[in-house]
This record gives sequence, C-alpha cells and structure tokens, in this order.
Amino acid sequence: MKFLPAMLTLAFTAAVGAHGGAVLDYRVKVRLRDDSAWSETRFRLVTTPALVTRNKVKKPRMGTWRVEAGRGPAPGAAVLARVRGLLYFSGPTAQTLRRESGMRVRNRWCRLWQAQAPEGVPAYAYLVEVAPNLLALSYLSASLPEGDIAALEIHLEDAALGARPSPAEDGTALLHTLQRWGSAPPPAQAMLTEEVQ
Repeated sequence: MKFLPAMLTLAFTAAVGAHGGAVLDYRVKVRLRDDSAWSETRFRLVTTPALVTRNKVKKPRMGTWRVEAGRGPAPGAAVLARVRGLLYFSGPTAQTLRRESGMRVRNRWCRLWQAQAPEGVPAYAYLVEVAPNLLALSYLSASLPEGDIAALEIHLEDAALGARPSPAEDGTALLHTLQRWGSAPPPAQAMLTEEVQ
C-alpha cells in the first residue's frame, strides 16, 4: 500500500505530460496574523497546453491552469485561494528582469528572472525559464497587506513539462497582485523580513 500514492502521482504526471501540459510542485510556508509560528504544506500547479484549432481567423486560446493540493497535509482553502494570485506561468514581460544566474530544475539548468515589485511592496519574486520564453515562479517571499495570512514563502520543488508547454491564460497573476499591493495605502502594508525564521 505504500507504493500506491507514488504510483498514482507517476501516472498523473505521465498523463499530463502526454497531453503536453506541465505539473509544477511547490512547497509553501505560511504565517497567520494571530500566530508567530510558521506552518508548511505543498500544492501543485497543473497546466494544459494551448487549444489548437483549424480556424484561421480565431487565434488559438492559451492553456489553462489550476491549483490543487500536493503531497502531505492538504493546504487550507484560504492558502490555495491566496497562492492562485501569486503564481506565474507565462512569457517574459516588461515587469520581469533577466538575471545572469540560474538554477537547476529537474536536472536542467534554467535561467533566473526576477519579477519587479512596485516600490514599497514587501515582496521578492524570482522566476525560472522552464522552456524557451516560458517562465514559472521559482521563489516568492512576501508579507500580505490584507487577509488572515500575514506572510508566506513559496518554493518550486519540481517541474514536469509535457511536449507542448504553453503560457497559461492568467499566467501573470503574480504581477497583477504585486501591482494591486503597490496601490494599497501605506499603513496597510506590513514590513517584510527578508529572512524567514
């Protein structure tokens, strides 16, 4: 019975890979406003490839994405709702800056990018180029200006790409969230500690 969860995970990853999407596994650390302790859980970003049509007039639609529980204790609904707006799976934009360094993702060296947060926004976000002109969130550390969650960290642990990975329709959600935080009144923003205990 110990092998059943592992076999199901492999079968699911193979099925996603067969149709060309991607599966990205993340670890998230969360600190609630009324608690000084951090809790840790995992979630998974699952994408589908762009819809290919034979219509020569209508442009192909981008693929979609969904967030679901990963291995270990299931994240609460509030955590999953929050992380949906803090993910990135799209091409480079004017708000992403290419860095000279990189990191290894599933035995592959990927160039590192940085998502530019507005001035005064307590967030640091790094992306990796998992395929040519396709970036995925690699690391995020942020203090959230509203809600029950005070701060969180998101780390990419693994990425399985299918044959046709493509940007998600709402793939730049992280950038929109950072812009919204930047327009919030200054007293609503908490101070960020770069080093999470």
